[in-house]
Amino acid sequence: MNTAVFSHIQLMNHRLEAQYLKLEESRNRLLDELEGLDEELLNMTPAEGKWSINQIIAHLVQVEQVTNSYIQRKVQKQETLGYASIRHAFRSLLLKLALNSGMKFKAPEMVASVPEQSTLPDLRTQWDNCRFRLEDTLTELPQELMDKCLFRHPYAGPLSITQTMSFLQDHFHHHARQITQLRQQLLN
Repeated sequence: MNTAVFSHIQLMNHRLEAQYLKLEESRNRLLDELEGLDEELLNMTPAEGKWSINQIIAHLVQVEQVTNSYIQRKVQKQETLGYASIRHAFRSLLLKLALNSGMKFKAPEMVASVPEQSTLPDLRTQWDNCRFRLEDTLTELPQELMDKCLFRHPYAGPLSITQTMSFLQDHFHHHARQITQLRQQLLN
């Protein structure tokens, strides 16, 4: 029996890992549910100025890419990081309530440009790559940055990494509900 210890293996913080795995499970469940649908249906917009299912998925991918890039930049410039306070927790809670309220929001400009047409396999590949990078970011995150503000939400302001992961989950569920409603509408 080999009892060697691998000290070079870095493990993700257990709380971040739980949040990441929940986010990953949600994503995989949604994509698996959509997998059998016709690409024409997935690219069909319900009305002028409204997004198709694939456009919503492209937006979800964009949000995660932008969020992860922002976190990576902040980690590299640690001297400018402030601690998450009760004010940040309150704003994070307000963001959670807003996203879970069912209200519709205009996407911030940086994540509002989605392709007219795309395929679900291409979006899945993009999302897989995005998630692999997020997993690396979370795994490599130093413990001393857990309570620092690593992401600035356009409306809620600075968030800690756990608050950011909660935002990503709530944002996902916000749009997953839209996808479910749109899917039912298009199939009827």
